[in-house]
Order: sequence, then C-alpha cells, then structure tokens
Amino acid sequence: METVTDKLQIVLLGTTGSGKSASGNTILGDKVFKSHVSTQSVTLSCQSETRIVNGTEVTVVDTPGWDCNKKNEKEVALELMKAIGSLNGPYAFLMVIPIGSFTLKEIEMIKKLRRQLGEEFMNHTTILFSKSDNLEEKSFDQFLEEEKGELHKFIQHCGERVYTWNNKDKSSVTNLYKMLQDLKKTSKKRCQSTESSQQDLITFGEAGSSDVDMKRHKRDTSEPMDQANEAVRVVVLGLAGVGKTSTIKTLLGQSSQNERNTPQVHQTSWSGMNFMLIDSSGFQKVNEVESVVSQALLHASPGPHVIMIIIRAGRVTEEILQMINDIHACLDDSVKHTMIVFSRKDDLADKPISEFIKECSVLKNIVELHGTRFHALNNKDIKDPTQANELFQKISAIYHDNNGDFIKETSREHGREK
Repeated sequence: METVTDKLQIVLLGTTGSGKSASGNTILGDKVFKSHVSTQSVTLSCQSETRIVNGTEVTVVDTPGWDCNKKNEKEVALELMKAIGSLNGPYAFLMVIPIGSFTLKEIEMIKKLRRQLGEEFMNHTTILFSKSDNLEEKSFDQFLEEEKGELHKFIQHCGERVYTWNNKDKSSVTNLYKMLQDLKKTSKKRCQSTESSQQDLITFGEAGSSDVDMKRHKRDTSEPMDQANEAVRVVVLGLAGVGKTSTIKTLLGQSSQNERNTPQVHQTSWSGMNFMLIDSSGFQKVNEVESVVSQALLHASPGPHVIMIIIRAGRVTEEILQMINDIHACLDDSVKHTMIVFSRKDDLADKPISEFIKECSVLKNIVELHGTRFHALNNKDIKDPTQANELFQKISAIYHDNNGDFIKETSREHGREK
C-alpha cells in the first residue's frame, strides 16, 4: 500500500466540452468521471473522487460547465458553491481551457467567476490547456508567446501557471507532478463552517475611488473561530425613515422607536453567538453616504462582519441603486458581506416579495448584485420571534461563509491602516 505524505484538493472549472472531466480522470489515473463527446452537457452536478497519486491523497471535484445547457446560471453557481463547501481544508482551482477555443464564452465565464469568488480566486488558479493536439506543428511555448488580449491577461493574473496535455494521449502527460506541486502551493486555506456555503451566490462589487478605503481583514484561518468570544459586528445602513431602527428592534425583540440621527450600538445574542448591532444615522441625501459609513465604522472597530442595507419595499428608485453603489464604492470587497433587507413588507399586502422583485427592473439589479442575500421584514409585527430567527440565520450565514473576515478601514492618503 502506497504511503500517503500529503493531501491536495482540486476544484475543476471550465465550460461544457472543455475536457474538465477527462482531465480529472487523467490526474487521478482512473476513469471515475463520465466523459464523452456530446452536444449536451454531461456533468450536471458536482462529483468528488479521491485517489493516491505519487504519495499524495488527491481529491478532484468535477463541476458542471459554466454554460451547462441543462441548468441555468444560478443552478450552476450553486453547484460550485456546494463543491467548495464540501471540502475540508485548503483547495485550489484548475481552469481547463481547450487550446484554440478561448472565446467570448470563456471570457464571460472568467468575469463571472471573479465576481462570484473574488479577485483573489486567480491567486489559487492554475490553467490547464486541454486538447494539445490542436497545436499541430506549433509548440506550446510558441502558442503562449503569440497569445495576446484577454487570454494573455488571464495567464498573467494566474501567475503564468500554465500546463497542457492531450487526455487521449497519456504519453503527453509529462508534467503532472509539477502541476500538482503548483496546485499545492497555491491552495486556498479555509475554515470549516457550520452553515452551508451554497446559500450564497456571492457577487463581488467593484471598488470605487474614495479618500477612505475599506479593506477586508483576513483572519488567521489556521486558527478556529471562537464564536463564544467574538461578537458578529453588523452595521445597518439606509436612507432616513426606511426602517433601520425598527429592523434592529426586531432583532432585539423590542418596541420600535424613531430613527436616530447618530449611531447607536446594541449588544445581543442568538443561538450561542454574540452580536453587536450598529444603528447608523440615516442618509438624508445620497451624497452623505461616505460620511455616514465612516461614522458608523468607528463604532464597529476593528471592522464590521456584515453590512445590512435597508430598503423600503414599494419605494425603490434609481436613487436607491445609486446609494447602494456608493456604499460599495466606500467598502472594497464588501458585496459578499452585505445583505439587503426590505422593510415594511406589509405595504405589499399579499404580494410575495419575489413577485415584486420581478416587476421592478431596479430591484432586480439590486437583488442580482447581492445574490440570495436578501430578506423581507414586516415592521408591524417586530416582536414575532420567527422574523428575528430568520434574519439572524442569514446574518450568521454571511459571517460563517466569509470565515469571520471583516472589513477594515485604511487610509489611502497615507497608505497605511488607521
């Protein structure tokens, strides 16, 4: 029996027909993933297989093609999050691209992955060019030298970690060991979470220019999160009068009060977790976003884990969308820490919030930006414990899925942390 000296977990990424599954079989040296020529998508759900390769316990997770013709984009994204959530410990991405087939389809896939997984996903990605027989008389080095444009940029962003082989000709697989070493070096560390990461279709916003820049502060993920001692810091933002304070009172199980002009901090606990709720002053105008956000963050030191943006159901305008964009412009890499709460759900009468979203293009844009992280609240029944439980569940899911990372304020002007 071969001695196991190390472990490696690989998540395969690519479009339908790219050779993902066949490459997984090549890596593991076994035909464990279904792979054959077809006009229809073959891989429809995540499949994980483990084999010992050169003394390393290698786990390969095959995922549906991003352009799977039997699932919609949201279902494919959920499968990917399910795959990542099933892993125990560090993992790396292997992007499989057929030589000569880098098209707009692949470019769009990469853009969506960057939004879903964050810019840093490329730090943990190695590129495998499949179907090397497409090179014909050209060498792989020549192919790389001639590539310009988006593919060249992508290769650069991935640290020029590129390999090629032909899955039909195993003699071409001469660099498997080196590729596995690259994948080990770039593996992304993670903490196990008690919540399922498949709840969130994480969409990352673009950071805008601002005198104040908020950066995610990375926890040391080699240490487990101490939920008993660390309070989950939640900053609540929104226009004045939309129901920020009553939303917090719902979480606290208290009677509603008038909206505040200055931030106020509340402490509470739920399901063994501690929470710090920061009720910010409401924006009177959209152009007040930066000053209000900065003021609220002073009360969430060293930085918030979750941002809750409150919007009044039934009153969604382009101004609201601008406000949300401005908030994310102040908070770099903040979208995956953010959830939208629709207050005054009772204003919709019997209409489900999902139906209301479908009817409003601005609202659809807001929801798509934040994936599944939204909640509708009945402010006339704030003492209903069911509402508080549902909201706490979603807040804690964001905290867990970000491994306890929080947003930390830094000064661009001085180039150092405040």
